[in-house]
Amino acid sequence: MNTRVTTAVKMGLREFRRTPVLIGLLVVLPLYFIGGFTNIVPDATLTVPIGGEPVTVTLSAFVAALVTPVTAGLLSGIVGLFLMQSSKAADDRLRLAGYRPRDLVATRVSLLAAGGLVVSAVSLAVVLVGFTPESIPAFVAATVLTALIYGVLGVIVGVSLSRLAGVYVMLFAPYVDMLLFQNPMATDSAAWTKLLPGYFPTKATMDAAFTQGLDIGNFVGAVGYFLVVLLVGVVVFHRLTSSRA
Repeated sequence: MNTRVTTAVKMGLREFRRTPVLIGLLVVLPLYFIGGFTNIVPDATLTVPIGGEPVTVTLSAFVAALVTPVTAGLLSGIVGLFLMQSSKAADDRLRLAGYRPRDLVATRVSLLAAGGLVVSAVSLAVVLVGFTPESIPAFVAATVLTALIYGVLGVIVGVSLSRLAGVYVMLFAPYVDMLLFQNPMATDSAAWTKLLPGYFPTKATMDAAFTQGLDIGNFVGAVGYFLVVLLVGVVVFHRLTSSRA
């Protein structure tokens, strides 16, 4: 990373700190969604198909494992959206300072990665207080992949929609995707739901949470999905940046 990109990333991080609503979301929503959901569910057990085998788990553990990637995806998507929506003025100033489109793309990708890592860290810090996955490293990796995928999608949505409409999309998309379609209890989901961004990360998360054996294919699929949406996001942002020049 060259000096100009490093400087721009530092400026972007300072801009994040000046957005109290965003900071509030990063802190409050994980506590509300993960902590709240796991504490209000009844003390019960259920048997769910995970990794092709029936696994008996407590309801609170199941909710904790499922809601964590949802929260990470939701928050990272909003971070990506805000990053895209707030980039115009900053990019105009950086362009006047001699930044090229590829410098701006590298800056935004770096900021997006930083936002995804922060979101994942906060979500994991909340869930790991009361829940211990079978494989913590794999659980962490799956959560980070979910955050990165939805963070890039937030950037793409930010290009296409207004801030208000984009926020609604990024609020509901992870819920519909992972809580409804990718939920291990949703055994009758249509085949096309496997194309949704939460398919591989959710399977990887649940495997890491409740099984000793991990399906590497889920992680490979999640990484592949991330690379595809990242490529699309880079192309979209590069074209938008070039058109502003």
